[in-house]
Formats: sequence, C-alpha cells, structure tokens
Amino acid sequence: MLRKALYSIIFVILVFITFTNIFSNYLHTPGPLNDKTIVLVRPGLSTSEISSLLAESGVIKNPAFFSTISKLYSLFRPLKSGEYDFTYGISPLQVIRKLATGKSIIHRLVISEGSTVNEIIDKINKEPLLNGTISTPIPEGYLMPSTYFYSYGDKRDNIIDQMRLEMSLTLDEVMQKLPANFPLKTRKDVLILASIIEKETSNDEERSKIAAVFINRLKKNMKLQACPTVAYALTEGKYRLTRPLTKTDLKVSSPYNTYQKLGLPPGAISCPGKKSLEAAVNPALIDSLYFVVNGNGGHHFSKTFDQHNQHKANLKSSSSK
Repeated sequence: MLRKALYSIIFVILVFITFTNIFSNYLHTPGPLNDKTIVLVRPGLSTSEISSLLAESGVIKNPAFFSTISKLYSLFRPLKSGEYDFTYGISPLQVIRKLATGKSIIHRLVISEGSTVNEIIDKINKEPLLNGTISTPIPEGYLMPSTYFYSYGDKRDNIIDQMRLEMSLTLDEVMQKLPANFPLKTRKDVLILASIIEKETSNDEERSKIAAVFINRLKKNMKLQACPTVAYALTEGKYRLTRPLTKTDLKVSSPYNTYQKLGLPPGAISCPGKKSLEAAVNPALIDSLYFVVNGNGGHHFSKTFDQHNQHKANLKSSSSK
C-alpha cells in the first residue's frame, strides 16, 4: 500500500516536471513571426480571443496552449488592451509580458503654429485610435501648438486639456515680460496680437519686427490693417482661405476686419506658438509702421507710407520681369 502511494507520488511529480518543461520550452522558444507586425487588441476581448488574434497575426503558435498559460498569468497580471508591435521571433513569454504591462505603441500628433481651433479639433477627431468626443467649447487661440503623444484608446478630451494647459502656462510665463505702459494690457490682448503675428510670418527673425509695426500702430491709434484678420472675418476660422484677398474683401463688415475697425479684433484668429507670444511682448526697437513681402520669404519694413508704396512698386516690377 505504501509502495503504491509512493509510485503515485512519483508519477505526479514526473507529470508535473514534464508539463513544466513543456510549458517552459513553449514560453521561451522563439515564436513564428518573421517580421515586425502590429496587432490591435481591442477592449473586452477574452484571453481565448486574444490568443486566436495573435495566432492569426502570426505572432504565436498553438493558441489553445497560449490561452491556458495566459489565464494562469492573468491571475496575477491581467492582459491589457492596446496597440502592440511585435518583433521577429518574439517568444510567447515576451508576448504575455508585453500585454500584461500594456506597453502600447506611442503615436505623435503634430499641431502646427497658426492652426485654428477648428482645424485642430478636426485633426484630433480624424485620429482613429483615439476615443471619445471633444465636449467643451474652446475659444479661438487657446490651444498650444506643439507635438503631443498618445496611445491607442486615449481620450481626445485629454489631449485638448493638455493643449489648453500648455497655452495657459505659456501665457503666464510671457505675461511676466509685459512692459509697463504698453498697449497690450491683458493675457487676451497678448494672445490676439500673437495670433496675428503667427499668421503674418513663419520667419523667426521677423516676428519681433512684425510685432513692432502693430505695437507702433496701436500707440498712434492707427488701424492695424492686418490681412489675416480679414481672412478670418470671411471664414470665421472654419476653413482656410486659399485665394488672395480682394479690395471687396477689405470692406467686409466684421469686428475682425482691422482695415475697418480700430484696435485689436475681439478675439484671436489662430493658435500662436510660443515665439509669437514672446514677440508680442518684446517687439523690435524699430519705428516702422508698414511692411510688405519682399518676394524672398521675408518682408520690407517702412516708416513712411511713401517708402511702403515704393517697396510695393519694386515688388510688382520685379515680379513682372
């Protein structure tokens, strides 16, 4: 009787060792994947469904065996949904650990300076790996253009919140540099002028000069006459105006038309970057009141209207040759 019990114990131990070796060999043996592949594990999939998906994608062999091991592993660390990249020959154990840690692919979302809020929202809404809808209204200009990062399943609202926070923090920083006795008084004033500067030039060396022209005009109670504000008056930031402005456009009735209205428009016309915000509070020390494109990616700056007209005539003459 004792011998029989001993044989049973030995048999169980041998079976356990055998299965342990099988499990160990399976877990550590390189998988069948011949090239890098990406697998999207959607929320709500069972361990068996995940195993089948991985097998169909060529990441693992024997999905039933993988499922059994994963269920045991999940007792301690559940497998997570996400977008995963699997590399050549990845072993089942490495696959399980990746799914358990939830190390999903990181994506970049690049928001360009001078984008409008509508353009930014449209771009975020078109990212298929994000979840949710953008629920809160956002005033024009209050999203910071930059590069943002996200993973599969992240919420769109979270990215918007991050962009709003970045703009708020940047405005806080810039406002500390606001000079005394300056035409701009508030965060909103700075944001509005920076948004115009952003639309006028992408040349970092010219931002402070563009800012100086507008600040000089505000000091003299002159109309800003900024073409981008007219474009915004026509489109309300809902789309980009792809044609040149006409003389009729310059007469459009709108508080954003700075050819018709004195002072700053009532709101921003784009989402400016940090360099334009800094230029708005730190304009160049020049007395120019006009500027016009020079045909070489920059601008000619003038103190008088006669000089300005001469620059325009020179540009027209050179472009007709």
